[in-house]
Parts: sequence; C-alpha cells; structure tokens
Amino acid sequence: MSHRNDPDGWAGPTPQVRVGDRSLRLPLRYSDNSCLAAVHAADPDAVAAALPDGPLRPARWVDGRALVSVAAFRYRAVTTADDPPQLLAPYGELSVAAVVTLGPAPRLLPVLRRRLSLFVLHLPVTTAEARDAGAALWGFPKFVADLDFAEERTARRVTLAEAGATVLTLTVRGRGPVLTDRRPAVMYTELGGQLLETVVPMAGRLRVAFGADAGRLQLGDHPVAEQLRRLDVAPAPLAVFDHLDHRSLLPAGRPIGPVPPYRGHRGEDRAHGRLTVRYPGTPPLDLYAPPVPSPA
Repeated sequence: MSHRNDPDGWAGPTPQVRVGDRSLRLPLRYSDNSCLAAVHAADPDAVAAALPDGPLRPARWVDGRALVSVAAFRYRAVTTADDPPQLLAPYGELSVAAVVTLGPAPRLLPVLRRRLSLFVLHLPVTTAEARDAGAALWGFPKFVADLDFAEERTARRVTLAEAGATVLTLTVRGRGPVLTDRRPAVMYTELGGQLLETVVPMAGRLRVAFGADAGRLQLGDHPVAEQLRRLDVAPAPLAVFDHLDHRSLLPAGRPIGPVPPYRGHRGEDRAHGRLTVRYPGTPPLDLYAPPVPSPA
C-alpha cells in the first residue's frame, strides 16, 4: 500500500527543484544503504545553547541528560523521482544531531515516540554533489570529509576525518534478535531563516543493544570534536543501532517558522573526500578508485 511515510511506496508530492544548473525531481530515493548509529547522553544546557533560538528543545533522558545521535551511512544507490530517474553518485555521510522536541516535553517520552526528531548539527559527506544538494534544498550543514568504514566480526566501525585530522570514531556492537524497523525520522534544519521540518521515511532490519558495552565514541582533534566535548557527549552509548539493511527517502521539507541562521562546520572546498570500507581479511577498499582493467 502506498503511503506518504513509506519509502517503498511513496504517495506524497514530487516537486521539481534546481541545484545549480541541474534540474531534478524529489524525493531522492536511497534504495541500498549501510547504516550504523548510536545515541549518547550530553549536557542539556550545552545542547540547548547549540540549537538556534526558536521552538526546539533538547529531548531529555530519564536522568535529565540531553541526547546526541551519531549515525553513519554508505549510500550505494541514489536516484531521483524523475522518469527516467537521474542518478547521484554513491556517497558516505555521517550525521551529528541533537534529539529534540518542538517545545517542552516530559522526560523520556520523545524518545519512545514512533518518530525520532533531530536537529542536524553537522552532516559531513564524501562528495561535493551531495554537499551542494543538501545545503541548497534542505539547509543541511554539510561539508566534504573522509569516511573509513570497518566491518568486523564482532563490531562495526566508522572513522570521520578532514584535512588529515580525525574528527571521531564510532564503534557499535549490535546484539540480540533482528527487528523490523519502519519508523521515519524527523529532521530539523535552518534554510533561508526558516526552521525546516523534513519527515524522512525509512525501512529495514536492525539489531539494537544498550549500555556501555554496546559501543564507543572516540573524539579526535578537530573543531567538530571540540564542539562535542563542549556538549559533554558521553563516550559510552545509551543505545546502538546496527542495521542489516536500510532504505530511505528524502522528500522536500516544510518551513514551520522563523529562526536565526545556523552554520555548521564549513570545511574545505573539494570535489570529493575519501570513502573506504574494510572487511575481515582485506585491506581497506577505496570505493572511489577507478576500476582495474581486466587482463587481456
């Protein structure tokens, strides 16, 4: 059945938009993703100060702490809603976001809702194409960076770096039964002085684990890492999410009210960053390396 919040049967609007000299039709469809994510406790006053003035408030855990989400993606297939669809280059992405509510809310309740709401603080990607489209159409605070993934026997890991400096390394250890997940995410950004709300349909299967043994967030020497230290983001996660498969859809957002401008880390201007993945028993595979010609 088609539904506005179903990535496999979208029935919402399909507007034509422009990014630079390119015209394309939304939503963008991400049909084959690799995803790992974690939620960490943080200082509520510091997180509140990082948000633009307006209706957003940090969601609170049972102990009153705020929550910060770190999620990494490898998008293997990205298409537009055009007929025939246009292709975007595959890319990697890492989201650093505050879990938020629109106005005050009781502790814990926002985390238990079917939709998790996030204000995106930083969204590094591995291509300028993804950076420019995300910034122009949604106000995502993107910059071009390097992402190195490792798929290990007992853990999955991603390292984010820029200009030779490590930003962070996230490790997750999903355990337990495999669950079906069709909960959309609600992403908040600032675009043109307006708070933009974008409901992102998602679907897939994942394993969830809780507590300090489920993963680790290690911060490096970089301005984004320094901000996370100021937010007092805990290295041990409250929960991790290990997706066995993942699909998503990125439709147009809707403005819901004025807010001051928000700028994340700007980064260097380059065409693409590094994107690698390492599997057990292999060296890192460069996903942007040109194909090796077949022997004659």
